[in-house]
Amino acid sequence: MKKYAFPLAALLLAACNSGEEITTTQTDEPVARILEYTPAPGQFINEEARSGGAFDNVDTPEKACRYAAARFAENNWVSLGGWGGYLVAAFAEPVPNTGGYDLYVKGNAMNTSSEPGVVWVMQDANGNGMPDDTWYELKGSEYDNAATIRGYAVTYTPLADGSAAWTDDRGGSGTIDRMDEHTQASYCPAWIEPADLKFTGTRLRDNVEQADGQWRPQAFAWGYADNFSTVDRIGTTNRLRISDAVTADGSPANLQQIDFIKVQTGVNAKAPLIGEISTEVCGIGCYRTVTKRN
Repeated sequence: MKKYAFPLAALLLAACNSGEEITTTQTDEPVARILEYTPAPGQFINEEARSGGAFDNVDTPEKACRYAAARFAENNWVSLGGWGGYLVAAFAEPVPNTGGYDLYVKGNAMNTSSEPGVVWVMQDANGNGMPDDTWYELKGSEYDNAATIRGYAVTYTPLADGSAAWTDDRGGSGTIDRMDEHTQASYCPAWIEPADLKFTGTRLRDNVEQADGQWRPQAFAWGYADNFSTVDRIGTTNRLRISDAVTADGSPANLQQIDFIKVQTGVNAKAPLIGEISTEVCGIGCYRTVTKRN
């Protein structure tokens, strides 16, 4: 095949001479598929009334993915449960690293309530269409905080009253408590075997503060989902950059593009009246630049 090179100036001149107008716009594009919805135990898991009956008969991983996709289609929230719970999604086409905001995650954070989720990205390096390559954490404002723990692991155990206990790999332990207004039989996801309620990831520092008798989960500066940031937030949407992806040792990952995204509850904390910190997600997507010639 012969290849021909044309000077850029000549191409631009041709476009100008033809009266052709070139415009570029940025569009937002939701993820194409939910590949995995694996929440940790939490007060919203298995609940039917508050979720409009959407959790009815959600007892397999496939049904759980359909549940999450249906909620996103309604711009409704999906709870990731306590620390470590996560959701994995795929884009229709690779998302290029532009150096700016490439990705977004919609949440339901408010000025006095943030439940930050850590965001991870993956490139389909082996080309098999599955999220089985390397996950890269998107570095946020808390990445270098001394209280941040990477490689953190938690195991949950269902309790007789339907709540759950947890132990971590640092000797810590606690519970996901029942809340009076959430009366479902179990707070543990029905489609996950109890022996598989094990999670690993990055634990962010506790963000719950008490003032004037109120417990308020505080926002981090930037770089997280479901976070009332003053830097990357527009409305209830947090914008994220592929260029913030780092390797396990904190070095820039320098990804040219990504195919998969994971959002994971990042704070292991709870408080009276509000229960566990559980990241909520209402949608995930990317920004694409569209060029039109008129």
